[in-house]
Amino acid sequence: MSGIDNKEKNDICVISYPDYKDTEIYMKVIDQLSDLSQDFIEIDLDTFDIGFNKSSHDPPIVDRNVISVGGDGTALKGMYLSYLSDSTLLPLGSGEIGYLVNSDKRKHQKLVKSLTSNNYESQLSTRTVIGCPTISKDWPIFNEFAITKSGNNTLLEFNIEFNEESIYLKSDGILISTSGGSTAYSYSAGGPIVDPSIDSVVITPLAPFSKFPRSIVLPSSTDINIDVDAPEYSKSDSNVNFDIFFDGVLVNNFNKVNTSLFKITKKDRTVKILGLDNQVNVNEFLSQILR
Repeated sequence: MSGIDNKEKNDICVISYPDYKDTEIYMKVIDQLSDLSQDFIEIDLDTFDIGFNKSSHDPPIVDRNVISVGGDGTALKGMYLSYLSDSTLLPLGSGEIGYLVNSDKRKHQKLVKSLTSNNYESQLSTRTVIGCPTISKDWPIFNEFAITKSGNNTLLEFNIEFNEESIYLKSDGILISTSGGSTAYSYSAGGPIVDPSIDSVVITPLAPFSKFPRSIVLPSSTDINIDVDAPEYSKSDSNVNFDIFFDGVLVNNFNKVNTSLFKITKKDRTVKILGLDNQVNVNEFLSQILR
């Protein structure tokens, strides 16, 4: 990768939630940007609706590098904004549970300075991004695509196709995770920890009833087709039998899901992140979740 895709982005967008704005990390970031005479805007994620489509973005956010201050949820929204504008995300955290943030406060000032000076190419890491064009051609997915049963105790029936193979599954739901997202919902569902440097996707069932491996790991370039259904006795015109989630966001709230066929594909671009590497520190991860 040469340069920042041949585009230098000098302006900054700082995003966070109100709970983090009084923290030492946030105030130090703002003070440093001010001291550097850096142009920046602040976005309160409690009042700013991302909207999950390009047309809903306020113009000042376009083409700005992003600094997120908070946990993984804040970092995911930062990934969304930086991915759509093809810019860089610097995710900073406080050291509590959060695997998508840099929690080493000793490095924060140096990282912010690197970002403002556009001198950080050698420090960049990238993460694979997937999508579900069946629902949205533009919406990027960084952690996982999930289908879960909704409002009843009925198991869902899945037919999963990839590489000219077809697998039947009956379960509460299914996850398609990136390697970077393997330590999120997929891990909680019993999936493996996958190093983000391994360009892969992980298929993990939720409480499977039929015979099925705990997870299947595939190259991220694999196109996956999913046909989801419910037993005939549970169907009705007014009953929605499943919900769709992109990175924990209920898609049913934004898009009318009127199909049972879904395709998962790899996006052409990655998301660029400053301050994280592409390796899993397993001891650090386990120490965080066992606190």
